[in-house]
Amino acid sequence: MGIILINSPLYLNQDDVVSEHFLLPIGLGYIATYLANNDVNVTIIDSVNENLSVETLQETLNLIKPKFIGVNVFSTNYNVVKELIENIAFECHIIIGGLSTKALYQQIVEWDSINKIDIVIGDGEYIILDIIRDDVKESAFYEESKRRVFLVDKNSIYYSEDISNISLDRKLFLKPYSLNILGENEINIVTSRGCVYNCSYCAAARSQNRNSPVRLRSVDSIKNELIEIKQLFPETESIRILDDLFLKSKQSIIEAINIFSEFDFNWRAMAHINTFSKIENNLIYLMKQSGCSELFIGIESGSNEIRQKISKFGTRDMVLENISRIFESGIKVKGYFIYGFPDESLEDMEQTYQLAKEIKDLSIKYNVGFRASVFQFRLYHGTEIFKSLLQNGKITNEDFLTPSPQLTNLIGRKQFNFQSKNFSNVCIDTILDYICRTNSL
Repeated sequence: MGIILINSPLYLNQDDVVSEHFLLPIGLGYIATYLANNDVNVTIIDSVNENLSVETLQETLNLIKPKFIGVNVFSTNYNVVKELIENIAFECHIIIGGLSTKALYQQIVEWDSINKIDIVIGDGEYIILDIIRDDVKESAFYEESKRRVFLVDKNSIYYSEDISNISLDRKLFLKPYSLNILGENEINIVTSRGCVYNCSYCAAARSQNRNSPVRLRSVDSIKNELIEIKQLFPETESIRILDDLFLKSKQSIIEAINIFSEFDFNWRAMAHINTFSKIENNLIYLMKQSGCSELFIGIESGSNEIRQKISKFGTRDMVLENISRIFESGIKVKGYFIYGFPDESLEDMEQTYQLAKEIKDLSIKYNVGFRASVFQFRLYHGTEIFKSLLQNGKITNEDFLTPSPQLTNLIGRKQFNFQSKNFSNVCIDTILDYICRTNSL
């Protein structure tokens, strides 16, 4: 009995992708570890890190002919995964998961495949084992003609209530760590599930996931994972925390300082800019002393009007004030910006660009690194914005993201360049111009 778990390709053909930084599919790693610990033969194929085209992936699957295949799907690669699954000619049992399944399952059950397809919305660790054993202990909420859809939320027996006890065997990954942009051997970790924020462009927003409460790992479980990383991968120099909530409050910052002060790792993490309005400067300095080298901050827009529309906490002035305090401590910042929100005006975009320039000037003043990572607005299924546009007849459920070769040609970084319709009040060339100018700061 065996299963191949696939981190799905982003493109039909990836042969021309240049070297980029990729993140490990840790969610698949948790599933693989639980299955392996229960005597299931499991292999992870990371199509993104291994730069596999759909054709190459199909050839590999045809050679192995696994009994079970598990694959994730996203709004960005729905049609790619659809083609992969519909072209599997041998008999197998397919399991599809990922955050997007909640919004896409009605389309997925219509895929033209000879094979049985189970869709898992929510945590996958425990239910997938019982799917493989043909011993699922609760009913699917949708079942028809070789198609089942399972919902794993707080009401399910398969819900992972305490994520501190979920183990991860990093040896199941082909490459357990990567070289980060700072030239360090880096390993990624996850310390929470869910989000407390309610950004209208994000499918993980609290309003869209009320039956899956936010879950945090204990401090001891994080420390134990870092101890294990140090023992198994002594060449590791940096830790990157991937989830949004590691630095969500003053208390969490104190905990982060205490955790990393016990190790000699550098560390980088996502952070919400609003968090720093509630803490003293000395705590930011202590973060730096504990090894914090860079923070990833979703700034998105410099227009207070747009920030309010997308439910992004904090004003433009607050962003500047708090990033200045971070720079003063010597911590680098990578800021994320988005152009092309629905009804965004030229004035809104200029405000975003000017904010990015002011942040760059602050970084020069304090002699600390600043990177701008800039995106064209992407319309994800299941978000508040998607639902609003759908209700107003501006889109249909069949409106999927597509690659943006034009943007790739301008700034590179192919894995992030996707586009939807232009819902802003300016033309696409103007959006691309602002992206390029901000990206080059």
